[in-house]
Amino acid sequence: MAIEINSAYNKYAGSYIKTEGKETTKTSEKQTVEKTEQTESARKTAADELAYLSKKYDGITFVAANFKPSMRYGTLATTNIAISPEFLKKMANDPALEKEYTDQFENMKKLDEQNIKSHEAQGRHLVAQGWAIDKNGGMSKWSISEADNKRHYGQEMTDYANKIRKQKSEKKKEQEKIAAKKKKTAEKKEALEEKRNADKEEQAALKGKIDSDNRELLGDKYKGSEWYDVSDEIINDGAIKGSDNDLVGLNLDMKL
Repeated sequence: MAIEINSAYNKYAGSYIKTEGKETTKTSEKQTVEKTEQTESARKTAADELAYLSKKYDGITFVAANFKPSMRYGTLATTNIAISPEFLKKMANDPALEKEYTDQFENMKKLDEQNIKSHEAQGRHLVAQGWAIDKNGGMSKWSISEADNKRHYGQEMTDYANKIRKQKSEKKKEQEKIAAKKKKTAEKKEALEEKRNADKEEQAALKGKIDSDNRELLGDKYKGSEWYDVSDEIINDGAIKGSDNDLVGLNLDMKL
């Protein structure tokens, strides 16, 4: 009989302990939820907001700071976001504003991944990267990278510099060549002009002598002669062929 009583007591005790355990668990869960809700609703300062964001979002490192170009924070293993303390406070007190920005966190993660791939495609790798949100809510991105092969990159820069120098040298030589050709052409043209003027003077003297001889033989009826050089425009215009004028007594050999 004692055994049965003990057995009944054990069942009752076990049932009580089990029931009490459930109630204790429920009470603990309720307290946790209430505490969380109280914490979220009680956020008023930048520190409160920073703690809340850091706890809520995995894979993101948050920093309360006014970003400057020299700043560097977080690692490549996380998406790094520096938020101005002033703006953190605004987010803490404006749920709609907070949601507007927290909705962009996943986009920032995706853009970080794309940034890494883009650098890799160019033969570079990121050393660090991050985001910044200023006091007015403006968002900006920063990153630091280096070439995968520094020696190779340096050689490329040297080769490029040599290529530019060679191009400049070749261009200069070509310009000098063109200038020399123009000078030679000008000198040749000047020499031809001088020779032509000398020929014209010689022809004028010869024409004067021939006209004088003709007038001596023909008297006053002789009115003179017209001489043309084969290079004169009047020849090219067809005057000698008689297209525009009838020229009588024209002597191309300049002889009578």
